[in-house]
Amino acid sequence: MSTLPHPDDHEHIHMPEPSYWPLALAASIGLLPVGFLLTVWGHKGTALLIVGGVLVVTCLMGWANQLIRETATLPNVQQDDHWMRLGMKLFLLSEAAIFGAFFAHHYNARGYLPHWPPAGAPHLATTLPAIATLILMSSSVTMEFAHIMLKSGRRNGAKWLTLLTIILGVVFLGFQGHEWGFLKTYDKFTQQSGVFGTSFYVMTGFHGCHVATGVLMLLIVWFRLRLGHFDPQRHFSFVAASWYWHFVDVIWIFLFFTIYLI
Repeated sequence: MSTLPHPDDHEHIHMPEPSYWPLALAASIGLLPVGFLLTVWGHKGTALLIVGGVLVVTCLMGWANQLIRETATLPNVQQDDHWMRLGMKLFLLSEAAIFGAFFAHHYNARGYLPHWPPAGAPHLATTLPAIATLILMSSSVTMEFAHIMLKSGRRNGAKWLTLLTIILGVVFLGFQGHEWGFLKTYDKFTQQSGVFGTSFYVMTGFHGCHVATGVLMLLIVWFRLRLGHFDPQRHFSFVAASWYWHFVDVIWIFLFFTIYLI
C-alpha cells in the first residue's frame, strides 16, 4: 500500500518565487523581428529595434538579478543544480531548432534555384570571415580553460580568461559589422537583395544577436567572479554561460560552411 508524503517533506522542495521577467523578456524579444521586418520592407523599424534591444537587456539584467538572489538561498545545491542544468539543455535544444529552421529554409531555397549564389549577388570573401571564425573558436578554448580553473579553485585565472573570452567575442562582432558595412556600402547588397540577401542577413544577424547576448552573459559572470560569488562546487551561472557560448560557436561553424564555403 502506498503512503502519502509527510507534510514536512515539502520543506525539502525548492519552489521559486513567481517571476514576470520571462514574460517581459519574451515580449521584448518579439519586438526585434518586427522591427527587422519593418526595416526590410522599407518602413521605419530602426526605432523599434533600438527599443526592443534596450528592453531585452533590461529584462535580462532584471531576471539575472532575481536568479542570483534566489540561487543563493537554494536548500539543496546538487538537486537544484541538476534541474537547472536540464533546463539549460532544453533551452539550447529549442535554440538549435530555430537555427535548424533557418538552415532548412536556406537549403530549400538553394534547391529551387539553378545557380547559387543567384545572378547579381556579390562574391563573399572568405578571408576575414575565416579569421573571425578562428577568433570565435579561440574564445571557446579560453572559456573552457576558465571553467577548468574555476573548478580547481583558481578564481583569479578564471576571471582573466573570462575577460579574454569577452574581448574575443566583441572582436568577432566587429568583424561582422565591418563585413555588413562593406557589403551594403560598396556592393549595395542589402536585406532586400533577393532570397540570398535576406537569408544572409537574417542568419548572420540572428547569430550576431546570440553572440551579443553571450557577451552580456559573460559580463555578468565576470562581475560575479570579481564579487566572489562562485566556488568550485557552486557555479551554475558560469556553466550556463559557458554552454551558451560553446553553442553559439558551434552554430557559427555550420553558418560559415553554409554561407561562405558551400
